[in-house]
Amino acid sequence: MITLKENFYRLLHPKIVFLLTSAGKDGKHNVMSCAWATPASEEPPKVIVCVSKEHYTAELILQTEEFAINIPTKDMVKAIWICGSKSGRSVDKFKEAKLKTFKASKVSAPLIEGCAGFIECKVTKTIDAGECYAFLADVVESMTDERYFKKGIWIADNIPMHLGGRKIVYFVSSALHE
Repeated sequence: MITLKENFYRLLHPKIVFLLTSAGKDGKHNVMSCAWATPASEEPPKVIVCVSKEHYTAELILQTEEFAINIPTKDMVKAIWICGSKSGRSVDKFKEAKLKTFKASKVSAPLIEGCAGFIECKVTKTIDAGECYAFLADVVESMTDERYFKKGIWIADNIPMHLGGRKIVYFVSSALHE
């Protein structure tokens, strides 16, 4: 056994990669690639998303206390890399990644066309979590494209999973194709 101090969190990977959208009070939208989210409660439905305090996305979420989780498909890997390597302070990542958006039903953050699923969230508590803010949020709307999600689970080989660093993997299981 080896001791992991700096990269202990990679023991919890792979995780679903998602595109986290936000909107500022001025109406400006942003998107970033993220993998640090988890359900926090089924009843009431809540999630926690962790975002670096230095990221523009954190600034916008602090302003409006809303965000949306957009779950991309494997066809969107290039957009995932673009949205994870540039700052929305200086670049329109939607334009650069060729992402089209549409209006969410319950939050000001936009949703991204072509994604396999969406979770709209309203922040109930912001936790100082070291270099990150942990945003505890109520799930106010969630939906999925049935081409990718059947019988309560993702269909294999469609949803990007972040393994760590610049590595994306996909899970494969014949049991999921029943």
